[in-house]
Amino acid sequence: MLSARLFFMALTFFGLYTSVLMAQKLYEHEIACNEYCAFDSILFFQEVKPDEAWDKQTGLNTNLYGPYFEQFPQIRSDIHSALCYYPELANASIQFKYKSIRQTINSRPAPGNIFRSKAHRHYIIIVNNNQGKHKGLPFEQLSFNIKTGWLGHELAHICSYENMSNWQTFWFSLKYVCSKKYLRKVERYTDYTTIEHGLAFPLYDGIDYLFRNKDISEKYRQHAIDNSLSLSEIKCFWCRYRYEKY
Repeated sequence: MLSARLFFMALTFFGLYTSVLMAQKLYEHEIACNEYCAFDSILFFQEVKPDEAWDKQTGLNTNLYGPYFEQFPQIRSDIHSALCYYPELANASIQFKYKSIRQTINSRPAPGNIFRSKAHRHYIIIVNNNQGKHKGLPFEQLSFNIKTGWLGHELAHICSYENMSNWQTFWFSLKYVCSKKYLRKVERYTDYTTIEHGLAFPLYDGIDYLFRNKDISEKYRQHAIDNSLSLSEIKCFWCRYRYEKY
C-alpha cells in the first residue's frame, strides 16, 4: 500500500515537471525576440479602461470576498476589469487581505486547498498595508492601468495553480520558497502569461513605474529587476505573441 502511494506521488511530481515547470524553464534567461516583428508603439501603448458594463450588483458575488473590499470598495471594480482578461477564472474563489508583506501585492493558494477538491479551492491575494517593516507601493493610489497589470500578474499565478493537482501545488510552493533560481523562472513565466492574456502594456507600465520609483527600498527594486521580464522583453514577447497568433 505504501509503495503504491509513493509511486503515485512520484508520478504526480514528474507530471508537474513535464507541464508547468518545463514551460517556466524557458524563461530562466533573458530572451531576445526582436526578429518577430518591428515594434509598433501605437498598438502597444494602449492603456486599458475600466469595464463600463460592470454592474455593482454583480460585483457583490461571493467569489471575491474579504474585509479589504470594505475599506477600498473600488478594488471590486478593478479586479472585475482584470478578470475580464481571465475568463477561465470567472468562478474562482478569491479572498483579498490587507496586511504587511514583502511586496506590494502577491497571490497564493489557500493552505486548506490540499484537502479540497479542485472545484472548491480558494485563493488569496494580499495587498501590502505598508504598516510593517517592508514597504511596497501604495496599491490603491496607482493608476487603473498599473493596477490592472499587477492584478493580471497575480491572476496569472492563480491560472498556474488551477492547472496543478493539490500535491503539485504543495511541491511548487515548497520549491518557490526555497529556491531563488526557481522563483525567477516562475515570476518571468507569469509575466509572459500576463502578456498572453492581453495585458502587456499594463504590465510594462507597472514594472517601469516600480523601477523608477524612489520611495521603495533598493532591495525591493533589485528583487523586481532580478525576477521580472525586462521592459524590452515585454515588448518583444508582445510582438512574438502577436506574430504567432495572427
